Amino acid sequence: MGRLIICDLTEEQGGQLDFSVLQPEYLVGQEALFDALDQGDVESVILRSQGDDPTAHLCLRQLALRWPWVIRIQQNMDATARYQAEGGDVADASLPYNAEASRLDYIIERTRPVIARLRNPAIEAIMVELGELPPLPEQLAGLNQMIDEQANESTASVAHLFRGCMPYLKQLMELLNNPLLGCDRHLFSVNEAVRLVGLRTLRDLGIMAHIINTFPQPEGWSSFSFEHLLGRNLVCAHLAERIAHSVGSDRVSMSSALAAGLFHDFGMRVLVRLDQQRYFRVMEKAAALKQPVYAVEKLDYKLTHGELGASILRRWGVSPRIVRAVLYHHVPKAAGDNTFTTLTAAHVADAMLPPLFNTMECLLGGRLSLSYLDSIGEMERVSLWERLASDHGKQLEAHW
Repeated sequence: MGRLIICDLTEEQGGQLDFSVLQPEYLVGQEALFDALDQGDVESVILRSQGDDPTAHLCLRQLALRWPWVIRIQQNMDATARYQAEGGDVADASLPYNAEASRLDYIIERTRPVIARLRNPAIEAIMVELGELPPLPEQLAGLNQMIDEQANESTASVAHLFRGCMPYLKQLMELLNNPLLGCDRHLFSVNEAVRLVGLRTLRDLGIMAHIINTFPQPEGWSSFSFEHLLGRNLVCAHLAERIAHSVGSDRVSMSSALAAGLFHDFGMRVLVRLDQQRYFRVMEKAAALKQPVYAVEKLDYKLTHGELGASILRRWGVSPRIVRAVLYHHVPKAAGDNTFTTLTAAHVADAMLPPLFNTMECLLGGRLSLSYLDSIGEMERVSLWERLASDHGKQLEAHW
């Protein structure tokens, strides 16, 4: 258990909190916070801000990239509901300023096992084999800045961010115009795309384009098509967004569900790129045992593609709620939720869609956990979600 730091971004320091076990250190200002983080042994940071302060979200983004394993909690005073909801993009939790120590303690306790799974020694060994990860394209930082500044998406201009990088922009536009994503018209410009899908979805599709470039299908791999995998990702993203909409989720939560559906199994790309023969044998074993591939991954690699993908996303500073959904999408009960979350949308979408076609006919998707849905009180919506998934599944199978 490392240090807990409570940092006020303004000179006006908030009241001290009475934790049962933890002994927090109180600081003022980002410089003091980063100095303390450089000293090491910090487990959690509670960042306090006032109003809709974009510098607070920028600070949390910088913290996420430099110290990805530090638990990040934001406390807001006099902030709008939109700003507090958007805090989930940058923090493990976004809470009001008057949240009690017991609530903060609960968030830290709940996030510890997530960080532990993302730092599984088996994952660390694979990261050493992969070498240094290429950082996300700088254009995405520009989109994040516009998100944090609450830019008006109906008038926002982002074309300048992509000037001089036509191959990346072309790939992004191809994703936007892929009929499996569900856009209702062909898009001709990235500015038009913002008005239709929003800054967050544009950014997340930009991350997907980066994943495609970083982990392309290796020569000689024929057990399943990375193009078909991408198609299923896009359908899963659209379905997850519709599932979130069906429960009345806000726009931020719906875009998070779309992103979780998009990223949920990109860890398979990484494992195939790392050693395609080894992954072939894992698929063979899964087919012989009639078990889903993630279960055999756990036996062979001591990790799953969901855990590996989530760990990489955390290192890239991706939204914690999306990371959490990717991490637990095959084992949602392990997350300990008691209500609908981004994880629910990703789990249901993945489990209800037809599994990815592959030469060994092993199960590359997940299995629906009815006990999980019952525990969060969502069994009554299963029939609705099955109807939605049936429509999307037909579209996917026609594409294959």
